[in-house]
Amino acid sequence: MELTARQEIIVWLTNGRLCKKLRRFGTIIYVSFKMKYVIMYVNSAQAEEKMAQIAQLAFVKDVELSPRQDLKTDYSEEQIANLHNISNMENHQCE
Repeated sequence: MELTARQEIIVWLTNGRLCKKLRRFGTIIYVSFKMKYVIMYVNSAQAEEKMAQIAQLAFVKDVELSPRQDLKTDYSEEQIANLHNISNMENHQCE
């Protein structure tokens, strides 16, 4: 089984109920009916093409790449220990 690289995109909608029509473009992982947006995954190789297709739909306000891929998520044990020490020092100062 080969894993394909995926890109997360955010789609802002005019009406949250129309989110079901986006299923044909990728995998929907979250829908906010209150704020009217959808977070979905598409193949990285086709991300720009899919974003252009989605942006042309009448019920779509905006389409943007998610910044999640740019965030650092790998933390070493040393960095975690430093964060723990800093929080302990702050707690002692507050007492």
